Amino acid sequence: MPVNKIQITLMTGLLCFFSNVVHAEYDAANLKKLFTDKDQRAHIDAIRSGNPTSGEVRQSSKINVNGYVTRSDGKSVVWVNNKNTLESSKLDDVNVQQSSIGKNKQVTVSVDGKRKQLKPGETWHKESGKVVDSQ
Repeated sequence: MPVNKIQITLMTGLLCFFSNVVHAEYDAANLKKLFTDKDQRAHIDAIRSGNPTSGEVRQSSKINVNGYVTRSDGKSVVWVNNKNTLESSKLDDVNVQQSSIGKNKQVTVSVDGKRKQLKPGETWHKESGKVVDSQ
């Protein structure tokens, strides 16, 4: 079906109209500033990697093993409470025993001197000692 001049004119008019509508809703004052300074960038990167650098240690009442990966080079990474052990085996107040990763498909974690072996997807309620499947 050939496109005629009326269709082209109509399409051009609609594109111009809608681009003005979108542009009218944009408010440059809400953008504030486009770039971050060095400290803000480091904070954003730390949050994104799961290792916030706030300096405070969060007390964990529930320890959830989200999962683990054993790499071909032998190194392993565990995700506990949505944080990973790439940088350290200590995540807030939770210690992950690196040598236990993957043995019997479990990970050994310890908090305040208490130890528990958890499978990925399990949550340990520290106060009650109960282990439940994560929701």
